Amino acid sequence: MSPPTAGEREGSLEAPTRHPLDWRSAAFNDEAALTQELTRVFDICHGCRRCFSLCNAFPTLFDAIDNSASGELDSVDKKVYWKVVDHCYLCDMCFMTKCPYVPPHPWNVDFPHLMLRAKAVRMRREGVSLRDRVLASTDRVGMLAGIPVVAEVVNAVNHSHVGRVLLEKVGGVHRDAPVPQYHSRTARKDLASHGYAVPDAAPGAVQTTPETRGRVALFATCYGNRNEPELARDLLAVFEHNGIAVRLVPEERCCGMPWLEVGDLEKVARLKEFNIPQLKRVIDAGFDIVAPIPSCVLMFKQELPLLFPDDPDVQAVRARMFDPFEYLALRHRAGLLRTDFKTGLGRVSYHVPCHLRVQNMGLKTRDILQLVPGTTLEVIERCSGHDGTYAVKKEFRAASVKIGQPVMQKVQNGGADYYASDCPMAARQIESELREPRAPTHPMTLWAVMDKLAATELLTLERYARERNAFRARVMEHKKNRKLAVGPNTLWCFEDRLTIQYQVQEMLRTERIFEAQDIEQELQTYNPLIPDGANWKVTLLIEFPDPEERRVQLARLKGVEGRCWVEVSGHARVFALADEDLERENDVKTSAVHFLRLELTPPMIGDLRAGAGLAAGVEHPAYRHRLDVPDAARAALIADLA
Repeated sequence: MSPPTAGEREGSLEAPTRHPLDWRSAAFNDEAALTQELTRVFDICHGCRRCFSLCNAFPTLFDAIDNSASGELDSVDKKVYWKVVDHCYLCDMCFMTKCPYVPPHPWNVDFPHLMLRAKAVRMRREGVSLRDRVLASTDRVGMLAGIPVVAEVVNAVNHSHVGRVLLEKVGGVHRDAPVPQYHSRTARKDLASHGYAVPDAAPGAVQTTPETRGRVALFATCYGNRNEPELARDLLAVFEHNGIAVRLVPEERCCGMPWLEVGDLEKVARLKEFNIPQLKRVIDAGFDIVAPIPSCVLMFKQELPLLFPDDPDVQAVRARMFDPFEYLALRHRAGLLRTDFKTGLGRVSYHVPCHLRVQNMGLKTRDILQLVPGTTLEVIERCSGHDGTYAVKKEFRAASVKIGQPVMQKVQNGGADYYASDCPMAARQIESELREPRAPTHPMTLWAVMDKLAATELLTLERYARERNAFRARVMEHKKNRKLAVGPNTLWCFEDRLTIQYQVQEMLRTERIFEAQDIEQELQTYNPLIPDGANWKVTLLIEFPDPEERRVQLARLKGVEGRCWVEVSGHARVFALADEDLERENDVKTSAVHFLRLELTPPMIGDLRAGAGLAAGVEHPAYRHRLDVPDAARAALIADLA
C-alpha cells in the first residue's frame, strides 16, 4: 500500500469540487492509463476504508485484497477491478459523504467518475449487452410497451410467475425484482391541455421571486410519463394550487442516465443534443424546469454539465433545473406557498434517495412535508439498493437487497401511516421486500391528497345512522347549484369534498364497512373525484328512461364522454379527460355513467374570478348542445378553484 504523501493533510475544510470529464480524449480512453489510475485510487481506498458500508463495490475490493497472497493490492488479479466497476452504480455517495480525498485534496479521488471512465472504456471495447441495451432503452421500450393492447399483455406477463421465470432466463432480469407497470395513457397525453403553446398567464398573474419565475416547464421523464403518470398529475395539481403555472416541455427523450450507467457516452451525447435545445427554448421563454425523478434532475444539474462544460446551453439548463420540492421550498421562503391544510398526514416514513442527497440542497421534501400539522416524519437516509437497473439484474439482486435491508426494516417496523420516497423506483424496491407488502405513496401525492378526505373526517356507522337525514338534506341542497343539464339527455354533476363524503358514507352504510383498511380502500377509490384546485371533476350521467331507446342511443353516442367541454369567455374550449381509472366504453356502446376531469389554466381561472362567462357543452356528431352556465352554478364552481 502506498504511504500518505509526507506533509499532506487528510481531508479538507473546503467544499468538494468536481472536474469536467474530457471523455473524448485519447488519454481518457487509454486502457493502460485507466488501469494505472484504478490501481492508484484502489490503493488509497484500501488504506482508508471509510466507504465499506456503502455499495458492494468497496467490500468486493477489500475482500479481494484481504484474501490475496500479500494482503495488499499488488497481488490482486486485475480481473477483480472489473467486478468492482460492475458493483458501482454511480450513486455518488462516496464522493459526497465519505471520501476525505476528493478534490481539492491533492490526491484528487473521484471514485464514481473513475468508475464511469472504466465503464466507458469497456463499452468502447466490448459494446453493450442486449440485456443492458433493453434496460437502458427506456424511451423505445416504453413506447412499445405503452401501446394499449401491448401494455395489457406486458403487464400481465410481468405479474405472472411463468412470465417472470422466462424473463429471468432469457433477459437476465431477476424474477423477484420490481418491474414497472406500463400505461397507454401517458402523462404527456394526459396533460396535453398544458402544452407549451398554450398561453400560460395574463400579465402580472405570475408571482416571481429572486430564485424562481413562478412558471415551470415539466420534463415528464420516461418513468414519469409511461410508468407512473399520476406523478405528473399530482405535481400539476400541487403547483397550480400554489399559483405556479405549469406547461409541458414541447418534446423530450430520455435524460441519458440509463446510458451513463453502462458507459455509452456517445448515446448520452445524442440524447443531450435533442433535449437541451427543447429545454433552452422554454428557459428563454421565461420558464423554470422541474422533473419528478431525482436521477433525471441530477443528470441535467451535474452529469451533463461535467460532460459538456463548454456548452453554454447545457450550463443554462443546469441553472434553471429544479427538483419539485426544492422549487416549492424556494416559493415557501418567499411566502408564496399555501399552507391552509385541511388534514394531517399522521406518521410518514420518508426515504431520501441517493441521487437527491447528492444534489447538495438539503432535505427539501422533509422540510415541506413538516409544514403539515399533525405530521411526524421518520427520515431514512440510506440506500434502498435499487440504483438504476442494478437491482433488477439477476446477478446483482441479492447484493441490492442486502444494501437496502436497513431501509426495508425501518419501513417494516416503523408502523407509519405512509412510507414514501422521491424516487418511485426506490419505493418499489422497498415495497418488494416488505414482509407485509403495501404500496408506497410518493411525497408529491401526499401533498396532493391533503385536500382529500381522510378517515378521521368520516362519521362512524352509528353516528351516520343518527345524522343521515340531516346530512343528506344538507348535501341535496348543496348539489342544487352543482348540476347542469346540458341538452335533454346529459346531466353533469360537479363533485367536491362534501358530495364525495356523502358517497363514501353511503357506501360504508350500505356495505356495513367498518374495518380501517376497507375504509381506506373506499377513500382511495373516491378521493380522485375531488377537484384539485385547478380543475373540475364531473360525474356524467347519460339519461334515456326507456331501456330500448337507451340501448340504441348509447351505441350512437360512443365517444361522447371525450367530447364534453367547458369554455371560459375569451379562451379555447377545454375538452374532458374521461374515465382515467378504467375504460367504460366497449366496441358496441358507451356507458351511461362516466367520470370527467376538466383542467383549467391559471388565466382561465383568473378571468372567471374577474367575471368572465362560462359555458358547457357537448360536441358529438349525434349530440350537440351548449349551455351558458347560470350565475349561481358559476359561483359554486369558481369556489372549487384555488
